[in-house]
Amino acid sequence: MRKRNKTIAIRCTEDEYNRMHRRAREHGMKLSDFVLRTALGKKIIIAEGLQDVVRQQRAIGNNLNQLTRLANQGEINVIDLKAMIKEYSAVTDMISEVLREVR
Repeated sequence: MRKRNKTIAIRCTEDEYNRMHRRAREHGMKLSDFVLRTALGKKIIIAEGLQDVVRQQRAIGNNLNQLTRLANQGEINVIDLKAMIKEYSAVTDMISEVLREVR
């Protein structure tokens, strides 16, 4: 885990400070995190409700794993389960990419 142990002091006007603070609040971030991400050129994405989608995606993944196990045991016949898993993985990868950009 990275430890942020360096401090940078900058000077700005009252208006600039207020604008940065307002934008950080709008993004649900602390001012230092907002300034750091902006300075490093990272995208700041508001992904409201994404955690719920990820939770549901995990539940679907668990169900797919159970179906896969049952199909491999010959207890059920599932048509095109490999394609379904591939699509699920693609969606999961997209969600993961968005989360990496947000963090």
